[in-house]
Amino acid sequence: MIVPSESSSKSTETPLDAPPAYDGAGASSSTRPPIVEKPSARPSTSPTSPSTATINRAAQSRVVPKSTWTSLGDGMGNLLSDMGLGPPQRRVGKEVRKTVSGLIHDLVRDQTLDSNDSCVGILESCSEACAAQAINMPSLLQQPYIEGHTPLYWAIVKRLIDESEPPPASFELPPLICALLAYSAPLEKSTIKDIRLACLHNCDQWLYQALRLCPEFQALSHKAQLLLGVQVPPDTVVVGAPARHDAPFTVEFGFAQFQKRMRVSQEVHLEFISHARMWQISFFVASHTSNLNDGQWAARLSLCDDHSPVTSLSATYTLEEHIPDAPDGTVDLELKGKLGPPGQYYPLHVALPDAVQYPRSPFLTAEGTLRGKLTVQITNK
Repeated sequence: MIVPSESSSKSTETPLDAPPAYDGAGASSSTRPPIVEKPSARPSTSPTSPSTATINRAAQSRVVPKSTWTSLGDGMGNLLSDMGLGPPQRRVGKEVRKTVSGLIHDLVRDQTLDSNDSCVGILESCSEACAAQAINMPSLLQQPYIEGHTPLYWAIVKRLIDESEPPPASFELPPLICALLAYSAPLEKSTIKDIRLACLHNCDQWLYQALRLCPEFQALSHKAQLLLGVQVPPDTVVVGAPARHDAPFTVEFGFAQFQKRMRVSQEVHLEFISHARMWQISFFVASHTSNLNDGQWAARLSLCDDHSPVTSLSATYTLEEHIPDAPDGTVDLELKGKLGPPGQYYPLHVALPDAVQYPRSPFLTAEGTLRGKLTVQITNK
């Protein structure tokens, strides 16, 4: 029996402090220390230590972009301008607007014959100043910023009548009104209404008819312009001055291309001022009208101002007959009743003779114009 030696048994024992053995590993790998990866550091979530990105975002949020001033709108922008804030360009525009408004206010308030002659230069300077600041001058002139009315209203109400004023047939507008119209165009409906009201408040029939012949006043509808080939109405209306305040007044009228316009537009009309009222004479094609058959042609008389006083009257339409080789005759059409503000009182109407529609009607001139006269007697006590 072979007894192992003591030295051989000691050589086969594994030392207590030796690293563990790895299968397939060489002797050199048994002495390599293990590789330990360092965990990545997590960002701190403590509220007392914000990150750099958070600080940058907070700082950027305090910066007001330039577009903020414009995004506030005109109302807030004007308020900021009054407070001395906002962009310099807006503040300058605000001052220009205020200066121009003040100059125009003084121009219509302090009217003299000399200032009326120099108004064109003042308005031209105002227009250049507005253009430099991108201010819409026509819109500015049509704002009711002078005691609830536009500058045109006050220019009409306060206009001076010169003894050398052109006769009514010329219809030449006063310089200030003409200049304001030119720089206000195109006119809005509210401005035209304000102009009509000013003429009525001033009982200015001559000026109202002169304005009616201005293209800016838009007295003709687009359909009528196409038919007539003009921008201003060729129709005529002349109001006669009565000898006494209680005497009847007369209105002579003429409607060009009467039949064609009646068939296409179904109505023609004229407005005039007399006895502190604005009147309208019109001819129309009846449709669901009391005491008239549909399609029948008729004459009408009405008041066309919302504040018109109730008016009792009797009136007569007189149509002239133009028969070749015969003396001119007339046909009288009578009206009687009460007129008042539109919507509260119905207009007065009467049927026309059927011959008015004929191709060679005796009531039309050779050019197709219907001429006649309206006589009105107001019976208010």
